Amino acid sequence: MHPYSDLPDQNFWNRFVARAPWRDLQLCPTPKFQLHKSDRIATAGSCFAQHIARYLNHAGCGRYLAEQAHPLALAHGGEKDSYELFTARYGNIYTARQALELFRQAFGQMPVIDDYAEHDGRWYDLMRPNAVPDGFATLEDAAHDRRYHLACVRTMFTTAEAFVFTLGLTECWYHATGGHTYPACPGTAKGRFDPAVHLFRNLSYAEVESDLEALVQSVRAVNPAVKIILTVSPVPLVATYGEQNVLVASTYSKSVLRAVVGAVEARHGFVQYFPSYEIISHAASFGQYLASDLRDVAQRGVEHVMSSFVAALLAPDGEARATDTAPTFDPAEATARFVAAECEEIYNEAPR
Repeated sequence: MHPYSDLPDQNFWNRFVARAPWRDLQLCPTPKFQLHKSDRIATAGSCFAQHIARYLNHAGCGRYLAEQAHPLALAHGGEKDSYELFTARYGNIYTARQALELFRQAFGQMPVIDDYAEHDGRWYDLMRPNAVPDGFATLEDAAHDRRYHLACVRTMFTTAEAFVFTLGLTECWYHATGGHTYPACPGTAKGRFDPAVHLFRNLSYAEVESDLEALVQSVRAVNPAVKIILTVSPVPLVATYGEQNVLVASTYSKSVLRAVVGAVEARHGFVQYFPSYEIISHAASFGQYLASDLRDVAQRGVEHVMSSFVAALLAPDGEARATDTAPTFDPAEATARFVAAECEEIYNEAPR
């Protein structure tokens, strides 16, 4: 007898991985907790995170929207799709640092970031350059909406019963004097790039761990009962500003994020990691869920991730909220909406 003698099959590669179809592997068999269909589940993160709220809604969960379009805006032809990608209209949040700064603004722990750009007669908030697709008529409107947005974010963090956050990148751009972090390099999605103002950083393990730990503890401080689920986006970088090639840079980024999430999860009983990254990206998957560019995740892969997420983390304990109705789910339509939303990172692809 030795320490490995009585371990379950899941602890051994040959018994757990080699003998089972990839689709049948239970990669999150014993989660620390489960969600309920009646829970207010907030979602945030990188592009891949956009799938989570949509699939949970399809599974019978009421979509939790802390920020909704004003009825007057809708009456005058305003769009509403941008309010439904995430729980609040913050758009894609690629780094733990950006998420932490959003939290601190919402709770008055740092000044509101007023950083806007004019484009074709409309004003855009550079903290969410594509989240408001039509922009604002005036700079004052943009500033007012940012404050309304932060109030909604504050509501989200204090009332959510679960918070699902997907980390996407370690590379980011920040403001030289203000210090704040952008979701996209100014001059790509919106705004103009100024090399004296807009600076690049590739966050280290220590920096990401510090940011994510602070975020987790901050959210729990304002909402002591909230459950937190962390995932890592399996989508590689579209481009890198670092010195190494994009494949090596992607490996660094995803390795750091995965290691940090593992360390943070181990410290807290209310934090659960879900292995969406492994389902798509592990070599044992034989790349079957990647599109032809070997970067984007095919619809089949998204369905595998989310069906596993629902099976592992959603308790079969009742119906959806009476006020919410899950729509008929059309994978083709869902994919079209995801592509139409576009990740800000795609603008890093320089034309030739």
